[in-house]
Amino acid sequence: MKKFLPKSRVEKALIIFLCILTVFTAGGLLLMSYYFNEEEELQKKQKEDAEETSLDDITAILPEYCNINEKIPDISFTSESGKIVTMKEFEGKPAIVTFWASWCPDCQKELSHINEFRSTLKKYGDISYVLVNKADNKKETKETAKKYLSDQGISMDTYYDEGLSAYKGLGLHAIPTTLFLDEHGVIRAWSIKPIVRNSVFEGYLKALTEGSAKVTGDFVLNNLMDDRGGVHTTYDPGAASVINSDVLSETQGVMLEYALLRKDQQLFEKILSYITGVMHVNGLTGWKVNGDKPSEVNSLLDDLRILGALISANNLWSGYDQRITDYSQEIGNYGLHNRNYVDFYDSEYKKYADRFTLCYGDLQVMSQMSARDERFREPYESAKNLILCGKISKEFPLYYSWYDYSKNSYASDDLNTAEAMVTLLHLAEAGLLPDDAMDWLKTQMDAGGVKARYKTDGTVAENYNYDSTAVYALIAMIAEIRGDKQLQGKALKKMEKMRIMDTAYPYYGAFGMEDGSGITSFDQIMAMLAYEYTGRSAD
Repeated sequence: MKKFLPKSRVEKALIIFLCILTVFTAGGLLLMSYYFNEEEELQKKQKEDAEETSLDDITAILPEYCNINEKIPDISFTSESGKIVTMKEFEGKPAIVTFWASWCPDCQKELSHINEFRSTLKKYGDISYVLVNKADNKKETKETAKKYLSDQGISMDTYYDEGLSAYKGLGLHAIPTTLFLDEHGVIRAWSIKPIVRNSVFEGYLKALTEGSAKVTGDFVLNNLMDDRGGVHTTYDPGAASVINSDVLSETQGVMLEYALLRKDQQLFEKILSYITGVMHVNGLTGWKVNGDKPSEVNSLLDDLRILGALISANNLWSGYDQRITDYSQEIGNYGLHNRNYVDFYDSEYKKYADRFTLCYGDLQVMSQMSARDERFREPYESAKNLILCGKISKEFPLYYSWYDYSKNSYASDDLNTAEAMVTLLHLAEAGLLPDDAMDWLKTQMDAGGVKARYKTDGTVAENYNYDSTAVYALIAMIAEIRGDKQLQGKALKKMEKMRIMDTAYPYYGAFGMEDGSGITSFDQIMAMLAYEYTGRSAD
């Protein structure tokens, strides 16, 4: 028996070794599996993040040193003969300028349609259409550009950006980039995507020759407004009519402002006739009309907006004195309670609201009312104080949503950003917007944009990390009032992401999704105002 003992010990040692090896192998396999799963998940997340960023941040490749509704910098390039040409030489009539290169596949796609585009262009009058070649003398030279145009049978004015001074001066990041300039050299539209459909090219031409505000305004008038002048809330591309959706006093008031900016008294009267003839019940303007039934509850913000429009109309056209008196009386009856402004009055239950929503405080109109009638002076001062004292914090310098009179305190609800921007707009109009609010807007724009809803700690509310056309339209108007062209330009760039430029669609000119979904009246009317506001100073 003794002679077999060593063998038994060897076998035991081998068995123990094999067990240890098996454990380590299994552990290693598990570790590798975990590692590769983690790596796969990480790569998946990185891809999703990249896709989200690329979709959300298309503005990153828009021109950096020029903006919609601003004059183009006086860049220069050379002609076929080598003469230096500046953009000033194109002023006096509209111009279309396309930056391109022969090696660029997207440029090739666009240029393959250029003769068709030039034929369409003739319907829009005398407009210059020129090509500026990205001649870096590495990937592209004059010779390669000329050869490409010759091979493609394209004969038109061509210039060369040798040294890329124009490309860099405009802050271009992509080709093809096409700029649509009015006769003063102001950029009215642009495209950083290859234009490959004549209907899209024509969409940009309409924006150039008619104005972006009118293009969107025409969509609203033709697709959201009924015969009586009521603008309905929702557009359904699959429905024959939008009449089933509500009409809001908010929308009607903004439409009055749009008509004023365009000096269109006929449109103003049509909108006003709907307000006075359909929305008015028991001496009160209902905040909405459902079918033919107006609400028996008003909205202070909308009443103030309508009154402000009447005052402006009287200054512009005269003849509205009695309406101003009547509407002031209405606001005195239903917008004031205990010498304070309140959100609404419910005529069915004979009850005033016990709150004041800060964005309802149109300080400019309130000030005009207090100058006309002393009973509005104390409520105006009280409202102004409530707004100014309603700043949330130094770190988050926006304003609380509303003040509760019954609790003598501000509500800590999440902020609807569109409403928060209306508060800032009213402060800007009254010359009371603090610098820290502007600084916050600029910081957010540089960090990816202002999102749809925020908690009072300054973080984005869950499920609201997306962009809104109306929010950026309001920011553009705030920036216009404050004279901040850089912020204004960034806001307009964000708006452009959602703009539909194809005239083949019945919803051309609207802001929404390419399939016609997501088109609501609020986005459209705010965009119209923003283009009118910012376009006026450019003119």
